[in-house]
Amino acid sequence: MILRAVVHASEILTGLGVRAKEGRRVQEADLGRILDGALVYSVRKKGKVEVPHRVEWVGATSQLPQKYSKVKKSDLKLKRAVIPGMIDCHNHLIFAGDRSDEFAARCSGASYQEIAKAGGGIAATVRATRQASEKELEALALQRLEELYSNGIRTVEIKSGYGLSFDSEMKILKIIPKLRKKVPAMTLTATFLGAHDYPKDRDRAEYLKELIEVMLPEVAKKNLADSCDVFVDEGYYSVEQGKEILEAAKGLGLKIKVHADELVNTESASMAAKLGALSADHLLKISEKGVRDLAQSKTVAVLLPGTAFYLKAPHAPARKLLDAGAAVALATDFNPGTCYCLSLPTVMTIAALYLGMSRAELFAAVTYNPAQALGLQDSKGSIEVGKDADFTVLPFPRFEEVYYRFASRRV
Repeated sequence: MILRAVVHASEILTGLGVRAKEGRRVQEADLGRILDGALVYSVRKKGKVEVPHRVEWVGATSQLPQKYSKVKKSDLKLKRAVIPGMIDCHNHLIFAGDRSDEFAARCSGASYQEIAKAGGGIAATVRATRQASEKELEALALQRLEELYSNGIRTVEIKSGYGLSFDSEMKILKIIPKLRKKVPAMTLTATFLGAHDYPKDRDRAEYLKELIEVMLPEVAKKNLADSCDVFVDEGYYSVEQGKEILEAAKGLGLKIKVHADELVNTESASMAAKLGALSADHLLKISEKGVRDLAQSKTVAVLLPGTAFYLKAPHAPARKLLDAGAAVALATDFNPGTCYCLSLPTVMTIAALYLGMSRAELFAAVTYNPAQALGLQDSKGSIEVGKDADFTVLPFPRFEEVYYRFASRRV
């Protein structure tokens, strides 16, 4: 077994207390802060590249066991902090095309719904993505993953949803295993979002039937996705349709997630909690009932403040969710129309300023809670012996500088 070590970290935030509380009502003491910390981990070789594998030991540098004395070490000289690898649990990574013209239109007063009715929105990206080759989409995705990694992200959820046809949705999902081989230092999960919208060239009832009877069985049979997601909102999928799709997905062994209560309140957050979804995402229009139902369930509330910022919309009620005891995560929602942003640190800055989240809450929201939102909490989200050695070495001595340095440098 090949071992490596990081020593003299200014601080290591293990997140053990966050994990013990399942990411709820977290406080500063839950961060598991170790000053002048050290981390020993095993590595595995992927070709000629060494990739961190498992955490073998973590503690103060002064207490490093003698048996690790000859392990190759990286000395951080008390100038750099170490945190669990950050996790982006809501990302629409694979698409083609450009919608900067829509952004300009929105800045001039057009609404998201108005742009969609004029042929823009998701439909515009669907056209470009269908026309792009698999090789072209893979190249775009690799560039985006490189930027995510440089921003401290070690795990990314990748959604389909810009194909909206059997062939194009499968094309997107089949790229993800190729990306895993080319970016071994990152963990990539796949989510089938064929129910992102209805294709403009198909009858809605016909497409819904194909989703349930053809696409989902193929995704499950070929093991192309870990989860299934549905955009439940006005003009998209109703609660009843969303429930039908998600129950079919569960029956095929897929985990489930929901784009919930974004444009209007549909009580889809409550539906997500009742169905046992991993997460309910967006939540700009969540009701008091939805807040209570999430707080009383294991479903993670995934907030996407970059999207509200982009749309100039009121933010999700983060404080209500946090104070009620919900597990809250943050994600980029990287997509071509409503949040062209690959920087989770920038999203954290928005959350700190406009969602009123504390340092401990922000830490939990980019580490352990998004791990729960992907069903990966047993292996990721905290630094402890036996877990994956997914960690991020920061270029500054304290964690809060990640979001204090607003959009100024990469992690």
